[in-house]
Amino acid sequence: MNSLYTLGVRQTSSIQADLEKMRGGESSASLHGQIAASLAALHRTIEDYDSMARREMMKAKQEKAQMRLQKFRADYAELHGQFELMKREREADQKTDLFASAVSSSGNAARQRFSNAPVRNSTPSELISESPFRGASPNAAFSSLDRESHALREHSFIQETESRLDEFLATGREVLDNLKDQRNILKGTQRRLLDAANTLGLSRDVIGWIERRSTQDMYIFFGGAIFTFFCFYLIWKYLG
Repeated sequence: MNSLYTLGVRQTSSIQADLEKMRGGESSASLHGQIAASLAALHRTIEDYDSMARREMMKAKQEKAQMRLQKFRADYAELHGQFELMKREREADQKTDLFASAVSSSGNAARQRFSNAPVRNSTPSELISESPFRGASPNAAFSSLDRESHALREHSFIQETESRLDEFLATGREVLDNLKDQRNILKGTQRRLLDAANTLGLSRDVIGWIERRSTQDMYIFFGGAIFTFFCFYLIWKYLG
């Protein structure tokens, strides 16, 4: 149980360091995936520690484990909340940047259209229709909306892809941890089997040694009995 506690402390420190990097401006997809995987591993460690604390027989150790477990859960909730808040802030910033870039591109396109318009003698109606103070034409408005909606759809697709990648990374990290645990369990089982085999081998040797000693004792008993009867016979014959 102490090893799980040490592992949980290391995982908490690692997540805090990654969140500090994220606060410092680093917002790569790999960092997000690493934090998500670390949070999943920490949650699994907390569950394992909880199950071991429930099986603890000593009351004092169980109470101490429950206190540590409460601190772990509070730290996990705080770290998870900070990560989700940073993700939402990043998504909001990206949406704002995309909207600003879309508006800027539409404004540049309008200015380019007016600057490239040929100079000609126009009627007052044409001057009014080409006046820059008049609202944009319906086609230009629809084109700007199409570009903006396309940019938003692309942004949503990228965000969904990043979320799926984070989930895949977390699943892969969890599978790797499970494989490590199974390897440790198998190594422990192998060690116990080897110990049992050695114990059985020693027991077999002891049993064989006891059987040989029993046979020798039987020969000694019969030899002593025959010698005793012979002595009794001599005493009865010569002294009786």
